[in-house]
Amino acid sequence: MSNQEPDQGTNDGLIAKLRELYTRHHHLLKYLIIGGMASAIDLILFFVLYNGVGTSELAAHSVSVPTAVVFSFVVNARHNFKTSDHALKRFVSFCIVCTIGYVAGFAVIVSVQQLFTNEAVGANIGKIVSLPVVFIIQYILNSKITFRKTQDSPA
Repeated sequence: MSNQEPDQGTNDGLIAKLRELYTRHHHLLKYLIIGGMASAIDLILFFVLYNGVGTSELAAHSVSVPTAVVFSFVVNARHNFKTSDHALKRFVSFCIVCTIGYVAGFAVIVSVQQLFTNEAVGANIGKIVSLPVVFIIQYILNSKITFRKTQDSPA
């Protein structure tokens, strides 16, 4: 077996494919990263409020989600979709989409919680399980509706 360096053409081809993939899906990748940061904010607040302060799971969810929503909207609008037009209209749309995610997320939390004898463990695991479900729903709706380019959007 020889110890040859990889074919430069193969490396160039791979890099070209990765660039093409990024170009086609850069909004999804950025949405995922921003969503990860928003999810961290959401989870930390939820865990602190539910486990540390002792609020109900609904109260903790009701504080953690809106905080993450505002963060996510601002960062996605500015740095991902680069939209500055119709800010109020887009924010209302974003909030409606997030409300759909909020309800879906709480349904997952309650559903998963029912599978555990320890409600606290079930609520915490349910919160984690809810994140990918909510991510998919919200990305589809926000990318197609909230942040779509309009005729008067800046190029």
